Amino acid sequence: MAVDSRTRAAYLVLVSSVFMSLGGAGIKLCSFGPWQLAGFRAVFSALTILLLMPEARRNWSWRILWPGASLAGTFILYVWGMKSTTAVNTIFIQFSAPLWVLLLSPLFLGERVRSSDFVSMAFFCVGLALFFAAREKATALSPDIGRGNVLALLSGVCYALTILGLRRLRGKGAAPGLVCGNALIFLVCAAVMIPAGTGFPGAFRTGTPRDWAVVAALGIFQVGVSYVLFTRALRVLPAVRATLIGLLEPVLNPLWVFLLFREERPGPLALLGAAVIVSTVAFQAVYSAGRKRKPL
Repeated sequence: MAVDSRTRAAYLVLVSSVFMSLGGAGIKLCSFGPWQLAGFRAVFSALTILLLMPEARRNWSWRILWPGASLAGTFILYVWGMKSTTAVNTIFIQFSAPLWVLLLSPLFLGERVRSSDFVSMAFFCVGLALFFAAREKATALSPDIGRGNVLALLSGVCYALTILGLRRLRGKGAAPGLVCGNALIFLVCAAVMIPAGTGFPGAFRTGTPRDWAVVAALGIFQVGVSYVLFTRALRVLPAVRATLIGLLEPVLNPLWVFLLFREERPGPLALLGAAVIVSTVAFQAVYSAGRKRKPL
C-alpha cells in the first residue's frame, strides 16, 4: 500500500525526535568535559548539515549571526546543564522556550500578545516553578542540580532568541544559521580552553574510542540528521502535527538516561512540572493552528 507524503513526513519527524532524544544519554555517557563535548559535537553536526543540505551552503549573510549566536548559546548551555542537573530538568526547563518567545516577541518583532498567550505564560511559569521548588539529591550524573537548572533556563532563553531571529529572516537562512551557530560553538570552546592549556589537545590524548563514537553520533545524528529530517518533513507536514509528534523527544530523553544508568528518578514535583510544560506546548500548537484556520 502506497504511503502518502504527509505520512512519510510524520515518520521523518518521528525518527528526528528519537535522534534528538539521545542527547541526554550521550552527554552523560561521554567523559569529555562540557567545552570539549560541545566543541567537537559542533564540528560533526556542521559537516553533516553542509553535506546533506545544499541550502546550507547558500544565502550566507551577516543577518544569520543573530540566530547563529543564540543557537550557539543554546547548545553550549544545554550541554553544561545536562552535565550538571538531571535529564528531566534540563530538557523540560529548556522546553519552556515558548514562554520567552511570547515575552520577547513584542520587543523584537512587534507582535501583539493575545489573551490566550497570557494563559500559556502562566502555565509555563507554574511548570518552571515546580522544577525549581523540587528538592533533589545530587548524584554522580547530576552533581549540581541548582546550577544545572539555571543553565537549562538560560538555554531556553537562547533558543527563544534563535526562533525570533529566524522569524525576522522569514524562515530563510535557517540551515546557514545552524551551521554558523555550530562554527561559533567550536570557536568559543577553543577560545576558552586552548589558552588554559586544557580542552581539545587533552581530548586527543585522553579520549577513549567510546568517547569519540558518542560525540560523533551526537553531532551526526542527534543534531545534524535530525535537523535535516525535521526540515524536510515541514515542507509538507502541518506545523501543529510536527509539534505534537516532536513532544516525543522530551519524553524519551530522560527515559534513555534512566534505562542506561538506572539513576535520576524524577520526583513528583519534577514530573508534574514536565506534564504542565508539555501540555502547555501542545495547547499552544493546537490553538495557534485553529486560530490560523479561522476565516477573516
